[in-house]
Amino acid sequence: MDDAELVGGVLDAACDPHHAAHQLADLLLAPLADPAAAAQAGLAPELVEVLRARLGDDPDRVNTACQQGAAWVLGRRSVAAQEPWDLVASLPAGTDLPPGLSRTTGETMVQLVVEATTTLRLATPFIDRPGMSFLCEPLAAATARGVRLEILLPTRSSHANDALNDLENAIIRHGAIDHLQMSRFRTDAPWAHLKVLTADSSVAYIGSANITRAGLAGTNLELGVLVRGSSVQAVERILDIYRESGTSTS
Repeated sequence: MDDAELVGGVLDAACDPHHAAHQLADLLLAPLADPAAAAQAGLAPELVEVLRARLGDDPDRVNTACQQGAAWVLGRRSVAAQEPWDLVASLPAGTDLPPGLSRTTGETMVQLVVEATTTLRLATPFIDRPGMSFLCEPLAAATARGVRLEILLPTRSSHANDALNDLENAIIRHGAIDHLQMSRFRTDAPWAHLKVLTADSSVAYIGSANITRAGLAGTNLELGVLVRGSSVQAVERILDIYRESGTSTS
């Protein structure tokens, strides 16, 4: 996930992304964190801190990322949502998205996490540390602002433990660990091959990408959809069925 996409997620709600980008750059380059100033600017203080940790204090990197983030927001707003769903893809690095595709998998997932206000639910058979690194800090920030995060994991997810340890440590440092729930499938449960991320029971990514470097960083070819509206509640019910019939909660 590049800097512009992450900054764009923080600026996405701003009425004037360019003005907000200048304010964000000033906050990121200030010697000390200023949550009150961030809130006054309409920026989530916990997300500003995530960016401070990621971008460091290099003025060129910070200013470039903020400018590009504003452009990212305006570019997304220029794409009118004609349907209750959008195509989402992971393509090899340097490949232009073909006509009809305006979203990559990684940016879509980060956007869902950044915009969530109440709940996030993630189900995927495979997670690794590089893949989780795209989502760790945004997920931690989400829990800090009160979002409840549930992760449903099959028992055969071989590389998940290290990745989930990274997530738990990020939430301990920057979030609220009591808002994290892990639901692990029993060995006799159906093999849950679905890859789903839902936010607030109103929007969901459904596709082929696991939370792995290959799935999110463009070495695999992945295709999915971003779904909005009442149909997401059916997705939630499917996740409930799996959790109630096949998991043990920790």
